[in-house]
Amino acid sequence: METGIIYTPLFQNHKNYPECPDRVKVTAQYLIQHDIKMFTEPRVFDESWIHKVHTPEYISHIITTGSVDYSDIQYEHALQSAFGCLTAGEMLLQDEVRNAFVINRPPGHHTYADRGGGFCYLNNAAILTRYLQMHGMERIMIIDWDAHHGNGTESIFYDDPSVLYTSIHQSLLYPGTGEIHDTGIGQGEGYTINIPVPPGTGHNSYMKIFSEIILPAGKQFHPDAVVISAGQDSHIKDPLSSLCLCSGTYYTMTRQILTSLTPNTIGVLEGGYNLTSLPESIYAIVTALQKMKYTGGIEKVNEPDGIMQIIKSVKSTHKNWW
Repeated sequence: METGIIYTPLFQNHKNYPECPDRVKVTAQYLIQHDIKMFTEPRVFDESWIHKVHTPEYISHIITTGSVDYSDIQYEHALQSAFGCLTAGEMLLQDEVRNAFVINRPPGHHTYADRGGGFCYLNNAAILTRYLQMHGMERIMIIDWDAHHGNGTESIFYDDPSVLYTSIHQSLLYPGTGEIHDTGIGQGEGYTINIPVPPGTGHNSYMKIFSEIILPAGKQFHPDAVVISAGQDSHIKDPLSSLCLCSGTYYTMTRQILTSLTPNTIGVLEGGYNLTSLPESIYAIVTALQKMKYTGGIEKVNEPDGIMQIIKSVKSTHKNWW
């Protein structure tokens, strides 16, 4: 099987708004309507994998209080989401698939080792990364294209040169982190690449960012696998950002990752809150993973000035490393 798609209706059990159950429900329905019908249920893993990323105190807090960042959460829901991502990792490692996408919720990239935030409770991408590393894939690149900066993921790997964390996110949007000068500390200095972009940024600018920063740095890093923090709230129709991507952008970015960096690629769902654009965008990603043609067009928008200056600033900041 070329692409593993991990999904269970149990991902709908967690109640939240706007990070609601229908996000994954309508996505699964959309894929089925477009003849993508083979889903893999999450497998059960030892909870010690969660402890590779999160502190015992934080996990105990979720279990005993059911509260994180003023939101209610049942630990088993967050655990199911993390297990879905670990399932994708296991399938990749055992050569059951060449790549995978996890239609999971709740998301995770705002979760630090010791606290949650922004609809996130366990850091799925970080847990998956540690799992892959401890099974021989030592160098992992995380590409986070969610409209919001993945502050939790950045924090977890901020001093770690075995993980190259890259993020393209809307400037000054929640959580307000991810500045260009935030590049890592200690041995991890240079291994965090933040690319904050202004509202209105669209397809053409993302393509320039990929060609000028993401792909060149990734090629030098030479990852054993890529984990995509796939938040489709950067879509032009999404209510939680002012970015202007289209479904074709996600297709193109995914294809470039596969062809330029590594076929060992796993996407995990982060944001995306428009119930029409989210399933369309995930379908585009899955189509790219399956090496199928995608007929969705590229929407052209009048993009803001200054993208090349941002790219120049990022490249200048990281010139000693990449």
